[in-house]
Amino acid sequence: MTKTFAKISHRPEFDRDLKQLLKRYRTLEEDLNIFVSTQLDLYHKQKIDNRGIVLINNLGIEEPKIFKAVKFACKSIHGI
Repeated sequence: MTKTFAKISHRPEFDRDLKQLLKRYRTLEEDLNIFVSTQLDLYHKQKIDNRGIVLINNLGIEEPKIFKAVKFACKSIHGI
C-alpha cells in the first residue's frame, strides 16, 4: 500500500478476499493505492469531502472511525 498514511490496517477477511479478487482483477491493488492516495488524502488530510467515502455511524464504538468507500473504480472492469 501507499505511504500516504502512517498506518492502514486490513481485516484478515479483507486480505483473503483481495487475494482472490486479484486473480480476476489484476489492477485492483494499484487501484486501491490510487484510492488511498486520492480519496483518503482528500478527506482526512486536505479536509475536502467529495463524497468518495462516508463515515459509518451507529457501530457502537467511538474509535477507530470506520469509513465506507462509495466512489471506487477498478480499471480491470470494462466500462468504467
